[in-house]
Amino acid sequence: MKKTKEKDKISPMMAHYLQVKEVHPDCIVFYRLGDFYEMFFDDAIKASKILDLTLTGRDCGLEERAPMCGVPFHAAETYIAKLVEAGEKVAVCEQLEPAVKGQMVKRDIVRIISAGTITEDGLLDEKSNNFISCVSELGDNSTAISWTDITTGEFFVKNIDGNDETTILEELLKIAPSEIICSQKVYEKCVNSPIIKHGVLPKLSLFKEFCFSVPQADKVLKTHFDVLSLNCFDIEENNVAEYVKILNHVIE
Repeated sequence: MKKTKEKDKISPMMAHYLQVKEVHPDCIVFYRLGDFYEMFFDDAIKASKILDLTLTGRDCGLEERAPMCGVPFHAAETYIAKLVEAGEKVAVCEQLEPAVKGQMVKRDIVRIISAGTITEDGLLDEKSNNFISCVSELGDNSTAISWTDITTGEFFVKNIDGNDETTILEELLKIAPSEIICSQKVYEKCVNSPIIKHGVLPKLSLFKEFCFSVPQADKVLKTHFDVLSLNCFDIEENNVAEYVKILNHVIE
């Protein structure tokens, strides 16, 4: 009951911010307010430490002010780069229309930036690849690893024998990705490894298990190629190895 009353008291702007944050819980939300991107609550506390910003507060309708910090919109890329370098993901919530006094401005997420999805020249090292990698067990004592650099279009897929922590991490060290997404089993095996904890490899991003299923791969590939069937690619039904093969063509 108390939570309901607090929700009723919260300002419309902050209510919208919380809705955005609920959809992107794993991101630090840059919420555009005029000439600044503001961060609130736990995002503000975390970002203020990483970016060495002053933590202030904002009236939001609750008894206590919401923790807040902000950065000028014209300097946002510099701050985003620092957050990404620290292993964070940033969701940019932009104003989509001019501000009108007394009216709620329409805002929405326009981009999500993570270590492996950066495309801005000023945030990339031109001398090396910026790989995002995906890892999942195949259920037959083997592991599938894919990695891509979205700025160059390079894309690789590999099946490796074994699915233990050492085998998986040794392969990832060879690739040296800037971001790693993985399935539940891989996450549980590797998340507490010293290699991850001490930043030799980036921290793991856990994706839902259905993302790694054959039906989901089937759906994604059909959507990507705009086809009703994958028969033209000689893919046998439920043959994971065949799906791995066809993924080599996705970026082409």
